[in-house]
Order: sequence, then C-alpha cells, then structure tokens
Amino acid sequence: MSTAEVLIAGAGPVGLCLALALDQQGVRVRLIDKEPSFSGESKAVTIQPRTLEIFQMLGVSDRLMKDGVVNPVMNMHVGRKRVTVLRYDRLETAFAFYLHLHQGQTERVLVQALGERGITVERSTALEGFEQDAAGVTARLVRAGGEREEVRVPFLVGCDGGHSQVRAVLDLGFKGARYDDNWIMTDVRIPNMSLARDERHGFILDRFPFVVLNLGNDSYRLIAARPPGSPLTGQVPTLEEFREIMTPLGLGHWKLEDPLWLTHYNPSQRLVSQYRVGRVFVAGDAAHVNTPIAAQGLNTGALDAVNLAWKLRLAVRGKASTALLDSYHAERHAAAVTMFAQNDRLTLLVFGANPILRFLGRKQLHLLNVPALNLKNVMGTSQLDLHYRRSPVVQTAMDPSGTRASLAAFEWGRARPGDRAPHCVLDAEKRTAMYEVLRATHHTLFILGGAKPDPARMRAVAAHAREKHGEWLIPHFVFHGQTPPGFDAGGTGAVWRDADGKVHQALGAKGAGCVLIRPDAHVAARFPLDAPAGLDAYFNALLT
Repeated sequence: MSTAEVLIAGAGPVGLCLALALDQQGVRVRLIDKEPSFSGESKAVTIQPRTLEIFQMLGVSDRLMKDGVVNPVMNMHVGRKRVTVLRYDRLETAFAFYLHLHQGQTERVLVQALGERGITVERSTALEGFEQDAAGVTARLVRAGGEREEVRVPFLVGCDGGHSQVRAVLDLGFKGARYDDNWIMTDVRIPNMSLARDERHGFILDRFPFVVLNLGNDSYRLIAARPPGSPLTGQVPTLEEFREIMTPLGLGHWKLEDPLWLTHYNPSQRLVSQYRVGRVFVAGDAAHVNTPIAAQGLNTGALDAVNLAWKLRLAVRGKASTALLDSYHAERHAAAVTMFAQNDRLTLLVFGANPILRFLGRKQLHLLNVPALNLKNVMGTSQLDLHYRRSPVVQTAMDPSGTRASLAAFEWGRARPGDRAPHCVLDAEKRTAMYEVLRATHHTLFILGGAKPDPARMRAVAAHAREKHGEWLIPHFVFHGQTPPGFDAGGTGAVWRDADGKVHQALGAKGAGCVLIRPDAHVAARFPLDAPAGLDAYFNALLT
C-alpha cells in the first residue's frame, strides 16, 4: 500500500514543479516517469518572467538564473531592417527578462531541489492504467523489466505529455488542429556571432520568420519555417539549409558548428476538454499542446502546477470544497483558451498565406514602437497579465457584499481579486520585494494601515485571521510611514514600513484595508479593516 497522497505521472518540468510545490506543503508525493533518464534534447528553452516569479516562491529561481542566459529585449526585423524592440526590461517584475536554458538544465535544477527534500524520480516506470472511486485511485504501474505494482492513492495527476496515458484512460477529448507549416530548428555553436549576444532576434521574411535565441557558451537556437510547397518539407534540416536562410540577411558568414540537434515538426494546438475528472487531473502538455511561437508551453504548464498544488493540499487534508477542485479547470482551461487565441493570431500574422494579414502583421510591428502598446504586448506574452477575475473561487464571485465594500476601500483598476499579485518593494530600507515574502505553501494576508494607522484594529484583524484560518494563512502588517514604536506582530508574519506608500498603491488600497494573496500569487480577496467577514466568506467557499 502506497503512503503517497498524490501520484504524479510524468517527470518533465511540470511534474517536477508540481512535486516540489506539493512536498513543500507537506503533501506526500510519488513521481514516476516511463523514460530511463533525462531527454538529451533541449526542447523548451525559454522561461518567462511570470514563471520565474513562481520559481522564486519555490526557492529555485536563483539556481536557474545561475545556469541560464538573461535576454532583456527582442529585436524585431522586417527583412534586414530593425523596426521595433520588444522591451521585457520595462516589465514591473523582479525578472524583467526572458531566461534561456535547455529544458534538461531546468529539469536538473528541479530534480536537485527535490532530492534535497528526499524525493527521487522513479524512472523506467510507466502508468499502465487506473480506476477511481469516491475514496481514491488505484493505479497499475509497470517497470522496464516487466515488474508490476498496484498502488492506491487519494489523487492522480497526469503530467505525462502530449501522448498522455492519463488523458487516454479518461477518454478526454483533445481537440485542435495541426498547422501545415513545417518548422525547422537547431541548437548550434556560433563562435563568431555578430548580433547582440544577450538579446533575442526575430526576422520577418517574405514567406517565413527566422529567430535567434542565445543559449550561452556560444550556443544558439535557430528557428525558421519552410515556405509552403518546399521540396524539403518533412525532411530533417541541414546546417546548409539554415545558411541559405541567413545569407540574404547578411549573416552568411556565421560559423555553424557542433549542432546539438537538428529537427523539424508541424506545430499544432490542442486542448483537453476537462482538466479534472473526479480524483484525477491533467496538467502541462497532457492538457494542452500549442505552437511555440510565443514560448508558452513549459511556462503554461508550470502555472498549471502551482495553481493545482495548493488546492490538492486542501484536498488531501479533506478540506477542499468541490468548487475549489473544480476551479482548477475553470481557471486553467480559460487561461489556455486565451493563450491559444493569441498564438493563432500571431501564427496567422507571421506565417499565414494571406498577404493582407501578413501586411497587417508588419504594420503592427511598427505600432509596437509606441511604449504603451509595447508594454501591453510583452505583458501578454510573458503571462504577467494573466488573471482569474471570473473564477468561481475569488471574492468577486463568492461575496458580492465584500465586493461592494472593496469598491469603497480600494481602487478597482488595481490588484483586483483574481489578478496576479503585483511586484513591489515592501520595505524600502530592507529592500524586500513582494515575491520574496509570498509562499507557495500558504495564503498571505497583508494588513494595510493607511495614512493614519490604527494598530489596535490591525492587530484585531490579525488575531481573527489566526484564530479562524491560521492553518492556511500568514498575516503581515504594512504601515504607511513610520512603524508605531514597540509594535508587536504577534509572533507570526512580519512588519513592513511602506515609507512612500507604493505598497498601498500597488495593492490598490485607498487607505486602511486587507489584501489576501493566494499560494499561487493571485489576489484572492480584499476587504476593509472593519469587515473581516470578507476573509471568512472566502475560506468558507474554499473549505468543506
């Protein structure tokens, strides 16, 4: 009989991320993968700012930064002429850049972090099948030598890729389409690179794009697409094919050496019909596969994992309401639909055969020289503007009275329930940023004093929160101006001095009030100091 509370099938980045998040919350996990070792292929190489924020909460962002290459901008060319620069370095986050590193390096960092916590990946172990009932899941495992094992667990999560066995057993629909475009890609050494090495480069050519991404140590990823009707379609590309693309761009002098891989594929977009069936869930490529045009795959999967982890923690403790477990599908399926629509639009503008759409795509590049439009674009592709405002388990859906109260206490346009928790510095002297304090293990309650703080009322809210919901949250006090002499936080959380009021502003507080942040760094609820019932209403909806 297994002692695991969650069985995770698939030990790619998504399964590893989920295992780490669950273990940090005290949930016993078992992680299996049918492959005998890491893939030697580099696969996904881009980690976006939002994913790095999540990895910081999981304690691995510094390790990834050490291994990766920071890319703060992307230069966009039409032919040989640069027409705009996508400015990731202007994003409001501690990670105002895209990080490039091979997927295998990302996996090794996560495996190391799990190993330090006593968790190992059971390799060469496949999920053969499973059945579930009201009390749990019975899974059948088979190892490479033919040895079989039957395990009983409360929950199963399929992170087992685009050909997911979990999805197949559940007989879930996986609708979508495959594009006709034949993409080619290589990871190759270029010792005489002549473009800016710490930047991304994209070229929109007459019939296809060409992209250059720096992977460090003189290695680069080159991506292109063959024109429609190319006689090479379906064949493994050669370095000579890439040279032919590069030569008209004035890049034909580059030395292309020691390719790690040369590959081609026809991208597709497919989305599962349900992310949850009873006690079984799917995440990552098991739930969605998409074109790599905006580097969303690994990143979307990591956000699946951190969204699901805290809900499963409550579930294995027997505390999660049905609405909370259902919210995993409601939130993440909607996020994937939005991402797919963006990818479809970009694909048609960049790859499409319609000359009018391609012309409009080039015109849009020029519009991105307007700073506001540039920022809006990179906020979308970096997933920093992702929100769950329509989720059934944020305050706006659960507590209309609390919503009306927050209208008076907060600016409605900032940090609304469901929004990503904003980046800000909590204490100017300590230089502590928001995401250094947020934890993937608990909700975080910020009790804001406003311009004229009332320490007694603030302590009363914290006492109420600890008494009613102390197992699930950590309170923090934020004073606008000086911290009252001798103020005691009560043994939990911390006290922060918001000298210039920017923390209050970032959280949308007009004065005193409370903002509750979920373990996946999204705003859960907001309420005035004299209305702690808003906190109760939120947890009453989450918990059985």
